[in-house]
Amino acid sequence: MNRVLISLTARQLLGRRRTALIGFVLALPILIAVIYRFSDEAGGDTSTEEFAIGLVGTLIVTLLLPLVALVLGTAALGAEIEDGTAVFLLTKPIERWRIIAIKTGVAAAATAVLVVPVTMATTWIIHGGPTADGLMLGLGLAALVGAILYCAVFVALSAFTSRALIFGLIYVFVWEAFATNLFNSLRWVSVREYATGWSDAIISVTDTDIYDPRLAVASAVIGSIVVLSAAVAYGTRALSRFEIGERA
Repeated sequence: MNRVLISLTARQLLGRRRTALIGFVLALPILIAVIYRFSDEAGGDTSTEEFAIGLVGTLIVTLLLPLVALVLGTAALGAEIEDGTAVFLLTKPIERWRIIAIKTGVAAAATAVLVVPVTMATTWIIHGGPTADGLMLGLGLAALVGAILYCAVFVALSAFTSRALIFGLIYVFVWEAFATNLFNSLRWVSVREYATGWSDAIISVTDTDIYDPRLAVASAVIGSIVVLSAAVAYGTRALSRFEIGERA
């Protein structure tokens, strides 16, 4: 049953139209990196490290990554609930936590497959190749962790409400992109900060004006475990209390 659920969810998420649209959007940072690489800016006052961290941190980790995770995370479970096919899944002898875990895992894997290579390729192009500072691998790790955590949050949200996409957009643009940047204390409750905190275990850029994660690795790991556990537990509870036709 687990393999069937994984296969069905993967096919549902990675349809040609959705994948093509996401791929088209994710081509934007690569295009910017190529333009930068072959422009006069590549040898200007801004170092390649600074430009890579700025581009990846602002465009990919803060914007594109959570948006891709939102689309795939809410579709992994929410689409079945909306079209009524979830009733067939929920009548099967499979634990609710296992459904949430599988949906989260497949959505996270799909998000990572799409976003992590783009993140690393963008950094590679800007640098002109891999560097000893671990920037490419570190930013790739941040994208991977972010994919897992964002998808866990959005799958749980889709189990709770039919308006998961709307609430998810509010979360991405108001909380992650605005509030946590405005108030430094909110870094403790930010998925983006947890993700970038992990990258500090690999990246060795010492210039704090260029690279200065707001959470230490240990704090980021603990925060990630808390978010992942809470999302699975909350999603399981919401799905256990779910009744067809009674959605907020």
